[in-house]
Amino acid sequence: MNKNAIAEVKETIEKNIAEGNPYWNISPETAQYIISLLNTAEPKRVLEIGTSIGYSAICIGEALVAWDGTLITIESHDERFALAQKNIEDSTLENIIQVKGHAPEIFLNIEGTFDLCFFDATKYEHLSYFNALKERLNPGGIIITDNMISHNKELAEYKKTVEDDPQFESKLVDVGTGLLVSRKL
Repeated sequence: MNKNAIAEVKETIEKNIAEGNPYWNISPETAQYIISLLNTAEPKRVLEIGTSIGYSAICIGEALVAWDGTLITIESHDERFALAQKNIEDSTLENIIQVKGHAPEIFLNIEGTFDLCFFDATKYEHLSYFNALKERLNPGGIIITDNMISHNKELAEYKKTVEDDPQFESKLVDVGTGLLVSRKL
């Protein structure tokens, strides 16, 4: 891991975010919040749905290095996948596995359970992600869902379903575009 390489890639993407964020990356503030959760939970196996161009993946992957964690990140869009591939390669992080495909169908090709999932993809599909992954989330595992405030209407059914599920305890966090942090009991 080359910290300078990681910092350079993150800085370049953060400039892109500041200039209008055409690839819908999470904000640096959201990244810091997620990193704080990672540092507390120390998840070994993380799944991200919606790589975009790799900013969140690089932030998560960098944090996971401290306890030998691995990130599997999924992106369906050709251009964003290719840009993420270059950014992740340039970062020198080796604990990030990129998967090209559409969630939730691609889940069938990914084995095992997860300690943390990060949902930041097609909003109307979040409920299908949750239903496909909730039994694959380890006890005490966390699902972080982005855009809960900015896309309140699109995610209302998802939010209600997760909050009503007795297996989960959730809280809405007002950082960035809003995060729903749901812990499996």
